[in-house]
Amino acid sequence: MPVALQDIQWVVQENLTNIEYINDLQAACKKAGVTFQPIRVIPFSGQLPDFDAGRKSIFYGSTTLCNLVAANEQLKAGLFFDPESFSMENYFQQWGSYMLNYGATITDFKTLLLREEDPNTLFFIRPVDDGKTFAGVVKRFADLTDWCEQLQHYNETRSIAESKIVVGKPYEIEMEWRLWIVEGKVVASSRYRTYFKLTKEKGCPPSVKDFAEARCLEYMPYGAFVMDIGKAGDDLFIIECNCINAAGFYHGDINAIVSEVSRFFASSISR
Repeated sequence: MPVALQDIQWVVQENLTNIEYINDLQAACKKAGVTFQPIRVIPFSGQLPDFDAGRKSIFYGSTTLCNLVAANEQLKAGLFFDPESFSMENYFQQWGSYMLNYGATITDFKTLLLREEDPNTLFFIRPVDDGKTFAGVVKRFADLTDWCEQLQHYNETRSIAESKIVVGKPYEIEMEWRLWIVEGKVVASSRYRTYFKLTKEKGCPPSVKDFAEARCLEYMPYGAFVMDIGKAGDDLFIIECNCINAAGFYHGDINAIVSEVSRFFASSISR
């Protein structure tokens, strides 16, 4: 039986989420004809808060919220994520040299710290997976030990030393854009960085949209996801993809995102 938009709700984490996003999401849900339900996720509680689950739910919030939803068989259809698909290893395999860091080494901190390197050598380092253990950074080799200890302090339940990471050379990225993609089509976009400084602006050049949709003809990690694209020199590259349920909006068109993701969700669960 087809699922109608009025049978769908967005369950949105109101704590740890930008208040402007909350207001915009609520307005976008009203415009799209879907229900908006805010919830508060208690950090480290290990369980979802109570909410009205009478409708089919799409979730938006922190990685913690997404992990809790992923563990719930009745709810995880509203989480557009698969850990094996959303990984740098998979992107390298699927998109090859279209990835900015293609050719970088996949290793772990324990192995990296055993290497003999010039202390002043700069490395770009990021997690392999989409777990957001830390953001991608550029670090001197001499600073890695202290930095790893700091990361471990804030990740007591996970061994940082054995976490899989991507290690490569730093790139000069002129501009970066985030694109929201549903079934291979860009439905919204926003510039979010210029020469590593936050510069939010709605939209992206046609060439960036065309590049993203061309890559989607080759592979997509999910039917709805976020793709970050950077310009380095004269070329465009995929920086990474992200789960749409936890990706920041910057200046993306939230009305379009809610409308298209809701349509996709209603269609997918009706099949």
